[in-house]
Amino acid sequence: MTRLSLILMFIACMLMSVNIVMAQEEEAVEAPSVDVSDAQEAETMDSGATIKGEVIDTSAEQTPIEGVSVRIVNSSDGQEHIVTTDKDGAYEQTGLPAGRYTISVTKEGYGDRVGKSKVVAPGGEIFDRIKMREKDTIVSFFQKFGFVFYPLAICSIVALTFIIERLFTFVRSRSRIGTEQFIASIADSLRKENIMEAVSTCEEAGGPLANVLKAGLLRYSQAQIEERDITKEEIQEAIEEASLLEIPELERNLPVLGTVAVVSPLFGLLGTVTGMITAFTTIALEGTGDPQQLAGGISQALLTTAGGLTIAIPCLIFFQLFDSWVNRHMVEISQVSTEIVNQLIVGEANA
Repeated sequence: MTRLSLILMFIACMLMSVNIVMAQEEEAVEAPSVDVSDAQEAETMDSGATIKGEVIDTSAEQTPIEGVSVRIVNSSDGQEHIVTTDKDGAYEQTGLPAGRYTISVTKEGYGDRVGKSKVVAPGGEIFDRIKMREKDTIVSFFQKFGFVFYPLAICSIVALTFIIERLFTFVRSRSRIGTEQFIASIADSLRKENIMEAVSTCEEAGGPLANVLKAGLLRYSQAQIEERDITKEEIQEAIEEASLLEIPELERNLPVLGTVAVVSPLFGLLGTVTGMITAFTTIALEGTGDPQQLAGGISQALLTTAGGLTIAIPCLIFFQLFDSWVNRHMVEISQVSTEIVNQLIVGEANA
């Protein structure tokens, strides 16, 4: 009996030893599996993050754009990576360290775009879609104005023509002698009672003031030749007659500029109103749809107002400038002619 008990105890010890050995072997087998998982995770983190996306245009079809240069810049250290989109407009950059990145796109014929900053986690991946607008040509830009383009074009041509014409007129009407020097020379000739010398000075100086004074001096000279007395009213009448020829020449075409300055913004506003009507009619029929497309339609409608103001502002500036020049000439003619007439009458009385 004792011997049987020892045999059973021995068998139990053997079984326990086998169980212990098998458990150790299972732990040894499980340990490598944990190590492999950690290695794979470390390898994934070492491979870096990925930034990818696509570049499309702003049309309703959202067509992919090929050959776009995509610049990915790390905001922390300034390191940049440049990739190019494929035929599907897709781009991808792998092996990036974690951090914040700024993505910008450029392509000839399109407006440059700088996207928002993106934060990528270690081993992570982000997708960024960027839209680019094709640059306008001269033809495509003016096509956005619609039917209002034609009256605006006519206004711009008329405004430019008459602004240049008025500039030449005012430059040509400038006196070749300074106003103060001219008045002093005329006064000196009258003190010497040499009327023809004063007339010659007027012919040499030129300009509206000289032409008006020349008419008054010639009327006075004619009275002297006829050996008759001349009144102040008669000289002033000759000066006023000459002024009626000179002042309208300076004021010519100014009403046209004023009209263009008023009408151009109205044409622009008309284009905006019709464009907004079209946009809201589309909303009523089809809903809001793509907000970007709706905003693009409204911005194109506002182009007409911008075009009208672009024409009207220079017109208004030059109109005011030319009008001030005319008023200055009128005041100058009135003051100087009155002074010269008084000097002639005083000289006549003394004689």
